[in-house]
Amino acid sequence: MALATLTLAGLPIIGASGSASAALAPPCSETIGTQDVPLWRRSADTSPVTAADLAALPAQETSRRTLAREVAPRLASSVTIPVYVHVIKGKHRGENHTAGPRKVARAIATLNGGFHAQQSALGVSTRYTFKLRRIDWTRRDGWYHAFLNGPRDRAAKRKLHRGGSRTLNLYINGGGRPNEPILGWARFPWQYDRAPKLDGVSVNVASLPGGRARGYNRGDTVVHETGHWMGLLHTFQGGCSETNDQVSDTPAEAEPSFYCDTTRDTCLESPGLDPVHNFMDYSLDSCMDRLTAGQVGRMDAAFVRWRK
Repeated sequence: MALATLTLAGLPIIGASGSASAALAPPCSETIGTQDVPLWRRSADTSPVTAADLAALPAQETSRRTLAREVAPRLASSVTIPVYVHVIKGKHRGENHTAGPRKVARAIATLNGGFHAQQSALGVSTRYTFKLRRIDWTRRDGWYHAFLNGPRDRAAKRKLHRGGSRTLNLYINGGGRPNEPILGWARFPWQYDRAPKLDGVSVNVASLPGGRARGYNRGDTVVHETGHWMGLLHTFQGGCSETNDQVSDTPAEAEPSFYCDTTRDTCLESPGLDPVHNFMDYSLDSCMDRLTAGQVGRMDAAFVRWRK
């Protein structure tokens, strides 16, 4: 499958009215559409990004001056986020013994490692530490095969969700319909107020360390999806446009990276190579290993404004 035929990746920007107003910015090189899209990356992991989403936290609100004057004074130097983990089991072979306490602990350790720059010396650490509060297990086949914003996904979250806006609810399931696997999905922080019970992060059990999602089974999906939960967009959001992902220190990227081509440059007129090592790209887990200072600042601003 070529990227040009990928209709579910959430790449178009949708107008506030809900109609498609523009696709990604015009490609800046001839590499668009040349990558095969891995099965695990063929479905969206957030709702389509709308004009309202982009307006929720514009780049000017994460400038150094604004962060120093209005954001940093409202945050402790270290913030602990409680985590409720909801493990959902299916009824078919291999779906009952999905994630026990050890696997959950490894997932939380991977999440903290990503947010504390433990995977790369070039990464920037955040102030956030995720602490496991409780694990529960539910056996329900429909919920196990739930997908982003589907009726079963909504039903599971309305039933299982715990805590408030500063509590991370992490759902572990089978991610998607048969033969249509989804690595994970998440809600943005500015979506919390209108649907608090739907807030949280879902990850496919196959993406956890040692899972069967080959290439994507080191656990970095939970870092990526929690990045969305904290307010980050994909590095390829907006393509080669000037504002792209609303973070100034992530080079513009015309399309997702599905592998780990460190010489890749899909926006030739913009400075920097594609940020294939960034947690908010779609690269292999062995490739994604860092966040930038700009992304950390954006998360701080989103946390203060939307996770009150």
